[in-house]
Amino acid sequence: MTDILVKIKNLSIITIAASLIIGLVLIIRPGETLQIVSLICGVSVILLGIAAWIIYFVKDNSMFMAILGTISLIAGIIVCVKYKSLITIVLVLFGAFLIVSGVIDLLSAIKAKKIGGAGWKVSMAMSGAMIIVGIVVTVNPFTSMEMITRFLGVGLICYAVMDLIAYFQIKRVAGLETVVDKNVTEINITKDDIE
Repeated sequence: MTDILVKIKNLSIITIAASLIIGLVLIIRPGETLQIVSLICGVSVILLGIAAWIIYFVKDNSMFMAILGTISLIAGIIVCVKYKSLITIVLVLFGAFLIVSGVIDLLSAIKAKKIGGAGWKVSMAMSGAMIIVGIVVTVNPFTSMEMITRFLGVGLICYAVMDLIAYFQIKRVAGLETVVDKNVTEINITKDDIE
């Protein structure tokens, strides 16, 4: 079992390095990173549209491929050109969702207080925080976008550090098991020794 974990952890060095690098980039350059990711997504959708049209002309004269290709091309161009607007719309909707959820949770906390339920203080504080975050995200989506991007970067760096610690732990355990296995195989016990 340990051998499998060691092999998996050896492969995870790549994900550790990638997570660390991407995390740092997200923290240092959140705006540019979002732009690059949006452009990559947009170009990918455009390439999907081109591939659908190629399949339409070369192989399969189905209307479905033509429609898919056209929609993909249009969507890809919109993502490439108007990515900030799309992100803003998503963040405003997310902020509105947080506000509505926070208000519902706040009303639930008030009811819990009236009937003497437990945990209403924590629920009220959390719902208040949710409302505040929702308002901030809705009012200032660009700053929120960069904060969320930086938060994701911090999360990736934390993941890389935790995975690196796990990597060394697995290596250490594997080394200890090797020493134990080597010592066990060097001891030759015969039936006469037991009696």
